[in-house]
Amino acid sequence: MAPSSVWKMWGSEVEVRVTEWAALADAAALTEAAMTQVKAVCDLGSGDAEIHRLNQAQGTPVRVSTELGGLIRAALWAARMTGGAVTPVSIETRDPIGAVPIAPCFHDVRVDGDTVFAPFGTFLDLTATAKAGTAHRVARRAADDLECGVLVRVDDVVATWGHCPIGGWQVETGVARRAGGADRVEVRAGSAMASARAPAVSSDGPDPGVDCVTVIADDGLWAYAAAMAAVGRGVAALRWLTENDLAARVAYRHGSVRTTDAWLHLPPHGHAA
Repeated sequence: MAPSSVWKMWGSEVEVRVTEWAALADAAALTEAAMTQVKAVCDLGSGDAEIHRLNQAQGTPVRVSTELGGLIRAALWAARMTGGAVTPVSIETRDPIGAVPIAPCFHDVRVDGDTVFAPFGTFLDLTATAKAGTAHRVARRAADDLECGVLVRVDDVVATWGHCPIGGWQVETGVARRAGGADRVEVRAGSAMASARAPAVSSDGPDPGVDCVTVIADDGLWAYAAAMAAVGRGVAALRWLTENDLAARVAYRHGSVRTTDAWLHLPPHGHAA
């Protein structure tokens, strides 16, 4: 088993695995530093995070740091790729003084160099996409700097870089990990995996049919966004994943599991265990 370190930060469980024992402490330190830097910029729970200045601007263009600008661009890219199913924009439905409905969307947010414009009523939350993107970036940086194989997991987003350990990177899906199960997938080096689970069905709400979606992609942000978007599509999840040529597995509430053709055609070192 590859050497590993697990800890909690920013409301998430973070795990780092390496192929060389001597690299574990440095890989964990690099990961923690990267997460801390991103958290300082966009953590909504931190009063001095830079994102608050943008959210308080309400229709006024704001110059932002390179870090925040990059996180916003990444989140808007995920929104475009998923048709808005995964979006950084939260909406305030009424203005502060009256009853004028406001419905901005991600298309209304513009980034020009280091200046960001978000219309009145827009509230940006980059938390999920920032974590997913950071997992992939830090895995690559740590593997390159330390010259070994590295896996970084932030909750249900897993990213790998460098060479694999003997037997490959065996990773439990998010659902299996929380349930104490043994559902493992082998994630090939240089790729990412994300799992998303449908919310609990309310007594008066429709049953989406889908229980969990797992996606393997070349990028942690895309794997996360695709899994979340597919879950939101319910019974149409598999069709959307297939149309986007994604390697994915869909578990349904009634117990059946289906996969896309791309999942079936993954290389031998990226198959379901």
